[in-house]
Amino acid sequence: MTLDALWTAEFQVRGGWTNGGVLVVENGRVFGGDRQYWYAGRLSLNQNGESISGHLKVVHYHGDRAAAFGDVGPVFSLEIQGTVLSPTAISGVLKRPGLGNLAFRLTKREEIS
Repeated sequence: MTLDALWTAEFQVRGGWTNGGVLVVENGRVFGGDRQYWYAGRLSLNQNGESISGHLKVVHYHGDRAAAFGDVGPVFSLEIQGTVLSPTAISGVLKRPGLGNLAFRLTKREEIS
């Protein structure tokens, strides 16, 4: 399995799952965003092929600052830990120091050729 693809992201917040945006993963690098924040970082498939790990820098660029963690931070970092459920699905947690964890799920939408 390769992580190199266009993925959609959803986050679990009060009231259910919300569409978080899109991510492009290529050669371990991640770029993406949503309607208020852009993301950049690294993501890797662990040697066992069953889990992922990485980190993201998240930066506000437009509109109200309302992060899924419930605060209004303009710039913050996240650690990523996840489980590969299938070649097209990953779920896990985003960890933000001082603000806890947030569940996420990724769905592969398009391979990168």
